[in-house]
Amino acid sequence: MSDIDPLIKREMQWMALGVFENRDLAPMVIAKVRRQRIRRSILSVLGVFVIATASIGIYEGLMRQSPVSVLGGVTGDNASNQPEIFGLTSDYPVTWEQSVGDVAAISSAGGLGDTLGGLTAVGLKVSWERCEKVQCPVTWVLSVENKTNDVVSTSPSLGIFNNHTPLVSDSRPTTVLPGGRALLVYTFPEFKESLKISPNVTWQWNWYLAQLR
Repeated sequence: MSDIDPLIKREMQWMALGVFENRDLAPMVIAKVRRQRIRRSILSVLGVFVIATASIGIYEGLMRQSPVSVLGGVTGDNASNQPEIFGLTSDYPVTWEQSVGDVAAISSAGGLGDTLGGLTAVGLKVSWERCEKVQCPVTWVLSVENKTNDVVSTSPSLGIFNNHTPLVSDSRPTTVLPGGRALLVYTFPEFKESLKISPNVTWQWNWYLAQLR
């Protein structure tokens, strides 16, 4: 029995000690070993499926951290409840900056009315909060519209400048259907936590396209 598969050899030895000692064990052992191997194969496939499903779920969960509300070309209550943003809405002055200031940019700087990668910026709303002794722009909502006849998938980025010096930028990968709009929400809580600014500081902004992540 030295040349017999170790698993089959073990099963035959175990069964020979029981009530099957006077029967031909080979067919029974081979059938049992086959069933065990089939079960192991099924469990292996299920394990791979569970791991793949969990990985996809984690990836989608991370992607949802980027808030993008798509308007137009979609169905459901979300399409009608989102506010419309046109033009600049800000309690304090913000101006446009022509310098991108980001090595990851794949386009020039854009402002309101500019079209980059098939998306046109139609509105910007800036929300200000107290940062020590002055107000600073913590939340920016950029409204973009797809005026083309194609589905546009790109990664609009928003850059913030302080006295024309780049401070921070962030991207929001999004897909917009033809004729649809998207509200891209950018938040910078670090302004309240660590930004040291003077009362006479000026603020600038622009948007541009970055590599899709």
